[in-house]
Amino acid sequence: MMVGENVISFSEIDSTNRFAVDNLDRLPSGTVVWALSQTDGYGRHKRVWHSSKGGLWFSIVFKPTLIREPNEYTKIASVAIAETLLQLDFKSVRIKWPNDVLIDNRKVAGVLTEAVFTGRSLNAIVVGIGINVNNEMPDEIKQTGISLSAVKGDHISLESLLDRLLKRIEFLRKTYLIRGKNRYLTRRWKKYLAFAENDEITVSLHKDDKVTGIIKSITPSSLLIEQESGTVIEIKSGEVIL
Repeated sequence: MMVGENVISFSEIDSTNRFAVDNLDRLPSGTVVWALSQTDGYGRHKRVWHSSKGGLWFSIVFKPTLIREPNEYTKIASVAIAETLLQLDFKSVRIKWPNDVLIDNRKVAGVLTEAVFTGRSLNAIVVGIGINVNNEMPDEIKQTGISLSAVKGDHISLESLLDRLLKRIEFLRKTYLIRGKNRYLTRRWKKYLAFAENDEITVSLHKDDKVTGIIKSITPSSLLIEQESGTVIEIKSGEVIL
């Protein structure tokens, strides 16, 4: 089934990702769960994701048979968001490792990919996407986040944006994942990154630790950073400070 061929919509739900995970047995691959608002939306490390009415909040169920690495689906989603926004004439659109999309270095979208297992067997991959569109930004994130309507100065149709995104995601899935060409998808993903190999960055880790150094390698799942001392550290989870 194509992505978006089956869409389940809600005016309000606790979390589209949670609904998708809890109902996997009856949701075919490609199903989209869309809500106008979420009461308990969450991001990486279960951080609160503010999901008020006016934003675009949805999840996609994938039941892959060939490429089953969750990070590949994060890449597809983030590239699709970036390319769709560029097609709509938004400027300065970048992907911030590992899962955010920025406009002018302010967060406009996030991707949460969850792998669901039965025992050791991968059952499905659920990709949650949240985009600030017409929604009001809470005070605590007004400095770091932005909505598409604030950038454009105009109201944006959620239905039209969702349709464009789903078509782009399906195109990327068919072009790369179905054909086993995920390394070419990685090249496409890297083109939109907010930083590149050999750039100096600072990454905030858990417990307020920070690491600064030169990027030696970037993959969807990790960064290799060489510190001034020459020590090379692999980072699999953290927040890049731009």
